Amino acid sequence: MNDKELYGQILGLSHPWYVSDVTLRLGKGSVKIYVSIEEGAQLCCPVCGQVSPGYDKRTRKWRHLDTCQFKTLIEAEVPRVECPDHGVHQIKVPWAESGSRFTALMESLVISWLKEASISAVSKHLDMTWVEVDTIMKRAVERGLQRRNREPSRNLSVDETSFQKRHEYVTVVMSQDSGNVEYVGDGRGQESLDACYSGLTREQLESIESVSMDMWPAYIKSTREYVPDADFKIAFDKFHVAMHFGDAVNRVRREEHKKLMSVGRDDLKNTRFLWLMNPENMSNERWYDFKSLRDSSLKTSLAWAIKETAMGLWNYKSRSWAIKAWTSLNKLGNEK
Repeated sequence: MNDKELYGQILGLSHPWYVSDVTLRLGKGSVKIYVSIEEGAQLCCPVCGQVSPGYDKRTRKWRHLDTCQFKTLIEAEVPRVECPDHGVHQIKVPWAESGSRFTALMESLVISWLKEASISAVSKHLDMTWVEVDTIMKRAVERGLQRRNREPSRNLSVDETSFQKRHEYVTVVMSQDSGNVEYVGDGRGQESLDACYSGLTREQLESIESVSMDMWPAYIKSTREYVPDADFKIAFDKFHVAMHFGDAVNRVRREEHKKLMSVGRDDLKNTRFLWLMNPENMSNERWYDFKSLRDSSLKTSLAWAIKETAMGLWNYKSRSWAIKAWTSLNKLGNEK
């Protein structure tokens, strides 16, 4: 088997495409593969598939998977056809997507690397520019979106995530039903989430049943402006609610500890982490030692009891029962 046949099989070429030449360029550390199309081959419009007459040829180049330590490049004179219905278009090649400067196998390798490393790391490892890697990633996202059912989820999750060392943020909207990412927007301001909602029809916005998020004002405001009955559909995630309750308990503890110490009592000394710890993570011994504090008449004890009761609201499946529990919780706090 000669080098042309070898690369023909590696690229998976079949009639009417074939490898016409292979050149090893040691000084440049690369291998160039020249691919040609047989004379008189039947050409089809890439839009409708209709057999069409040739118009001209254009030189196109692609990067393929490396051959050992050598960068592998493909070059071909790709015909353009003149379709009677769609005009002049370049025909499709079997080794790459339209408009790409990389073969499908090379793009697949890049996507695999991106699952394990950053764009910068992948570009450095594969000797590519940041823009080239980013473009491949965007094309992969577009393919995924085209395959996905375009009907938006009824239950959404909105969150922000940072990247790079400059703490740049993006807004991510996910479907709680499928786990798919529905939207990614620059920044974490209201306009970022507005762009997601503005792309939905009125009927689609009305079909949304819940939007889970943290307590970020920009997301709350955007959802209230676009989603009908948003105040009944916004669901603050448990983690952030727990964080706010924990901060409230700690403020009560600090204030009460200061007052107790002024009269010579150290009931709350060195107890900060006991009040903030998740009871499920406490050992039986620590839970037993914590009992006297939990059952005391301290304001901190009451604040802690309210926090733990509030955390149980996520276990309710009935909205009406959850409302009753929350109402009784508020009543307890007001009475004390």
